[in-house]
Amino acid sequence: MNPVRAGALAGLTVAAAVAVELGPLPVSLPGGLLLAFVLPGFALGEAIFRPGRRDIGVVERAVLAPALSLAVLVLGGLILWAAGGHLNRTSWTLVCAVTTLIAAGAAYYRTLRAEPAAPGGERAAGPAKSVQERLIRDVLPLALAVLLVAGAGVWSYADSVHTHDVPVSTLSAQPPGPVDADGNRAVRVAATGLAAGEWTMVLSDPAGVEVGRQEVTPDGDGDWSGQISVPGDQRVTVGLFRGGEAAAFRTLIIAAVP
Repeated sequence: MNPVRAGALAGLTVAAAVAVELGPLPVSLPGGLLLAFVLPGFALGEAIFRPGRRDIGVVERAVLAPALSLAVLVLGGLILWAAGGHLNRTSWTLVCAVTTLIAAGAAYYRTLRAEPAAPGGERAAGPAKSVQERLIRDVLPLALAVLLVAGAGVWSYADSVHTHDVPVSTLSAQPPGPVDADGNRAVRVAATGLAAGEWTMVLSDPAGVEVGRQEVTPDGDGDWSGQISVPGDQRVTVGLFRGGEAAAFRTLIIAAVP
């Protein structure tokens, strides 16, 4: 990759990353598509294959770019997840942009170190070097693909074993009882799969104003059940909060009397 192409690729990558992070939707969407499906794969193709190689046609290169780009997303996501990182817009942008810039630099470096070509456009190489280049060209990509599939399968199996016994938290309510003399209805509410700690159940009216609050203490299995009283003439939102968190961990809605 010559300096002009390498510089143009790096500039386009930086511009796409900035557009994704800071630009409006009409700008961030094309930038995201370039980073996800084009730029990393194109740069990796230039870095992997020999400079000036002519036995790879336009169709092959057009297929390689999105294929390698998707591989970057898969591997980058697995590495981020394994490292405990967050999979969000910024992390995906960094994975694609950094990979593209590194690959573009490697492609430019390979061009600088490329041996002079022999007459006819092909490099002069002995039999040993031809066998070595063929192994790199044909066997290495297949081996990497097998390792990728095998690694993803082992990882998926290990993760399924690890998460098999993770409890699922639920919040449910039985049908409300009849309206009493005060205009309220009794509702039986149950929660399961709660971790040990402080839990609070908050009742809110349609305007979001709190109309009731109750402390929830799960048993040793993480289950709890109890009865609450809700107004019969308005819809009530029941939110289950964990500790001092501002967002409800689980939510259900009890409709008003029709």
